[in-house]
This record gives sequence, structure tokens and C-alpha cells, in this order.
Amino acid sequence: MNKIESLIYQVVKRNPRIKNLVRDVYQALFYLVPVPAERSAYPVMAREGYFFGFHDKNPWSADNKHLLAHGYHQLENKLPKAGDRIDIGFFSGDNFSEFQKISATSCFNWQQGSMLQWLGKSDTFVFNDMGGDENCARVYDTRGKELALLPHAIAATSAGGDKALSYNFARLQRHFDGYGYVHGADPELDSEAPSAHGISLIDIHSNIVTRLFSVKDIASFQPEKSMKGAKHFLTHCLFSPSGQRFIFLHRWIRNDNFTYTRMLSSDLYGNRLHLFPTGDMVSHIAWRDDNHVLAYSRSKENKDGYILFTDMGEEHNMIGIKDFSSDGHPSFPENIRDWFITDTYPDRFRQSYLILYHLLKEERFNLGQFRQPISYKEAIRCDLHPRWNHDGTMICFDSAHTGKRALCTMNIGHAIQTGQIKST
Repeated sequence: MNKIESLIYQVVKRNPRIKNLVRDVYQALFYLVPVPAERSAYPVMAREGYFFGFHDKNPWSADNKHLLAHGYHQLENKLPKAGDRIDIGFFSGDNFSEFQKISATSCFNWQQGSMLQWLGKSDTFVFNDMGGDENCARVYDTRGKELALLPHAIAATSAGGDKALSYNFARLQRHFDGYGYVHGADPELDSEAPSAHGISLIDIHSNIVTRLFSVKDIASFQPEKSMKGAKHFLTHCLFSPSGQRFIFLHRWIRNDNFTYTRMLSSDLYGNRLHLFPTGDMVSHIAWRDDNHVLAYSRSKENKDGYILFTDMGEEHNMIGIKDFSSDGHPSFPENIRDWFITDTYPDRFRQSYLILYHLLKEERFNLGQFRQPISYKEAIRCDLHPRWNHDGTMICFDSAHTGKRALCTMNIGHAIQTGQIKST
């Protein structure tokens, strides 16, 4: 955002309807200006008709030979409805050009897919689906054999592939458009803070489910004045690299439709809760290591930006103040903690930027700009959601710059190891 855009954003940010209207009109005008659909520092391969989902999961198998993906058909630019299904499978072969369908699911959205993810370093993966009348999760191997049925839909799995975290996706469908499922049920859908569900831990091998805490428990933990009369829900779980703790977002919506958010962490027993020192907005998060979390957030001083927080502590530092002026989806490559990749939402020209950033040197490299069609917005938008392979040589992201939602890959080789980074 430039200075004028930033000033307008500060004025309208607490009124979602006005904010979205101003953005849509502004972008519609600038969309008339011809700009390239793609500018990239490295070659990009786009696989139309496929996408992966969120930025906090790795689509590559442990040996980097298989690339998980969702395949869709006539559903493009449509909100999922009961009965709609998308394919589950993976790409392999030369430049990941061959897709093998393994199964299909009716539990998905365009932002996070079906929570498709590998289980540790094995050749097995998990995704959400329907089991009877309830949301569940299915475990398959790359040969197409179903190995397990988990009793609840899952949000995140541990690095070891033995544990998963779960919350209620039907409640998200009501209160957080684009992140829930049209299937499933919330027994306390109209309750302000349900006590019947919250975040549960699933032992994948034994299928034992342990409720860690309810939505009501978290709403009662160090409550704020703005929570009175609001509807609460929990979302965005993510295990730490060692799998000993996890972070999650607690959100609540008041009658003015403003969504408040705070970020917490917990151990695997639902104890040792830590409330991070944020303002009323936290959007996207990534563990840097077991002790630090990077989040695009609002500070207590009412400043928005990337902030590096210390888990179980109050220390926090703004990151890239001169380099970032808008939200994005960060992730760190494995065992490389000074670099992260992120993106931006579409700018005035509907261009989303793919960005590589060095934390210590405070250097930004624009790896590409991708123009998103103006029809891709709100719950059917196509965010880049960039993700690393296991050795930090390839990046996977979703984009509709070709005119259709596509699963894209960019091979940057050993650029971050050598420091020889190309930029647009």
C-alpha cells in the first residue's frame, strides 16, 4: 500500500462492509490499466484445474517426489454446496506433470482445501471428508489404499505424523466465510461460546480423541470487554516444529461484524496457555522455531505488520517495517530460520506479489507478480499461499493469473543457500 492507501485503510479497517466496497471500486478502476499477467524472476509452471490450499502445510512428500493437490472440475468460481466434490491426489514425474487421483471429498473450501497434508515422513497423507452425517478425516497411502478413518475433521498434524488437532468446521461455516464446511453440525451453533466443542487432540495411531479445552474455556481465559455479547470460535491451529506445543487463533464477532482476534499457544494437554501480546487483529502465522512465532498482527500500539513473538514470553519485534505494508501468508523453509517466503493480497492493479525475505539482513526480493482476475474475491479468492519443499529449492503456490485457478511451482535452486537471489 502507498501512503494514501494506508491512510484510507486506517480509516475504514474497522468497518468490513465499507472497507470491502472501497477496495472493490478502487481495484475495478485500476483493473482497466493493462499490466502483464505474470512477471517472475524464475520460470513458473501452472497446472490449471488444481490447487493445494493454505500456506502452513507442506504439499511435498518427504523425498520431494510427490506433490499433493486438489483437482476441481466445474466448480471454479463457485462456493461449495452440499454434494460438490473435488479430487484428492498428487503430482509426480518430470516437473510434477503427472496427476494421480487417489480419492475425492465433499469437505473443502477454496482457502484451505480439505486440509490435505502428509503424515510425517511416511508415504501416507490425510484429508477431511464426510463419514455418515459427520465431518471426519481419511488416511491414505500413495498406492490408493485407505488406512484409517479419524472420527473428526482435522486442522493440523504434527511433524511426526502421529497427532492431529481438530476444531468445529460447521461453526466456521457460520461465522468465518470461506474456511468452514457445508457439512457437519455444531450442537451449539447459536451459542456465544460453546462448551460442547473447542480444540481436540487426536492420536492418529490409536484414534483416541482428547478434548483439550472448549470455546467457552478460551473465551473465559483473560476475557476482554469487546467479548461481551459476541460469537466466539477457534481456528488456525499449528504445531510447533517439535510438536510439543501448538498455536491457535481465538476470534469473536460482534454485531458490528468486526472480527476480533488474539493468538494463544498451549501444550498438548491443554495447559500452560500463553496469550501473545497482540492488538485486536492477528491474521496469518508461522513458527520460526520452537520458541518464536511470526505473525501478521496488530501490536498493542495499534501498528499492523509482521511481528516476531517469543512463545511463553512478552518479547516481540516488528519485522520489515520499511519493506511490508500489507498482510501476507508467511512460511519458513525447514532448518533455515533466517529466510521466509510470503505474499500479498492483490494491489490496486490486482497483482499479488511473491516475496522472499531475509530476517537478519532485512532484504526483500520480489520473486514474482501475478495478476488475479477481478472475479476472484472474498470466499472464492485465490491467494498465493506460498509453501516450500523440504530442501528449500522449490516453491509451490496457487494463482489464477492464467485466468483459471492453478497449482504453480517455481524452482529457485540453491538461491537461498548461496545468497544469489534473482528479483523482478
